[in-house]
Amino acid sequence: MESIKMSSIFKLKKIIGNFVLFILGKIFYLSCKDKPINSLEIKKILATGGGGGIGDLILALPAIESLGLNFPHASISLLTSSESAEVLSLFSSRDIISEVIDYDAKGRHKSLLKKLLLIISLRKRHFDLSYFPSRGEGMRKEALMSFFIGASNRLGFSKGNVGLLNTVKVELKDDVSLLDQNLAILSAAKLRVQRPAKILAVPEKDLLEARNVLKHLIPNCKFPIISIHPGALWHSKSKCWPIEKFSSLIRYLHEEFNAMIIIVGSKNELSISRVLSGNIQNPSVVNMIGKTTVVQAAAFIKQSHLFIGNDSGPFHIANFLNVPTIVLFGATSPRQIVSSVNNCTIVSKNLDCSPCYLHHPGLRPDCEDVRCLKEIEVEEVMNAVRKEIKKQAGHD
Repeated sequence: MESIKMSSIFKLKKIIGNFVLFILGKIFYLSCKDKPINSLEIKKILATGGGGGIGDLILALPAIESLGLNFPHASISLLTSSESAEVLSLFSSRDIISEVIDYDAKGRHKSLLKKLLLIISLRKRHFDLSYFPSRGEGMRKEALMSFFIGASNRLGFSKGNVGLLNTVKVELKDDVSLLDQNLAILSAAKLRVQRPAKILAVPEKDLLEARNVLKHLIPNCKFPIISIHPGALWHSKSKCWPIEKFSSLIRYLHEEFNAMIIIVGSKNELSISRVLSGNIQNPSVVNMIGKTTVVQAAAFIKQSHLFIGNDSGPFHIANFLNVPTIVLFGATSPRQIVSSVNNCTIVSKNLDCSPCYLHHPGLRPDCEDVRCLKEIEVEEVMNAVRKEIKKQAGHD
């Protein structure tokens, strides 16, 4: 009873908060006009990765790189969490980013007061252009943040009444990849857009270290090496295939292919690690959850012949490193998330109720059933693995 009461209070506070933000947006919209960008005026740029995690930042990197090409004499400050910023070590054009400013939307800067203090400090920096491709539940707040920071040129998405304060805006779509939509914002601003063929690359020293670790752990390591990420940091309940099915999958992969399995994940996913360790005790299964940096995890993924995971940051790393990938989808939409189908096999149930999380403002998945993930059978994933292994073995 107490939990129901607390849930009702939380929902009421959220409704009131969104209403206040809606009214503020409407008020300031009256004094806001769309305007073209004068490139000669752009000296300082503030960009975000969309307000989410590693995956969102990766999907924004091509647009951030294009900003650097359009404004070569401007400094680019990146507003993102320290955890997401780790992926910049893999970013081929990381030199265009002058500095990283910590923004922890789910933790340190979650409260309105902390956001206000951050806005005040950023406003003193006098940015000329802000690029905020924010969406989802934080879109309304971050659209207002972009406005209050004070940049005269504000680029971002709009959806319904959200995002109207941007001076250049593009309507967020449900069926176009977010990477392409992030670039479309720049196109709408009449800026040159470049989609590089290579966005991420693992430093050679990290690849060498990963190879040495694998040789030490399993001296007779052979084809296939399969990396697996069974978790997800953002909305994990709506994105994660049941851990029991991952455990079964890992056992079948070893039995059928004698595969070496590398399990990757962050320190925030140690509970998953404990379950897997309890279910699987096999020297060919290397559990690296919580034991690596983002770059080290990327090195293990790059050493793999195949990656299997949920809609999460490691999936995007694998996809952009051009590692053959099998990704499981539930509440989110592959058409919105997957930037390239090259070397990527999508496994989903395509139920009538899914996808239900399309990154609309204020919308967060709250499905208690999660049938879209629970109904994916281990054999369906194994069939996708068999097809990929057969292709790599030259039998396709």
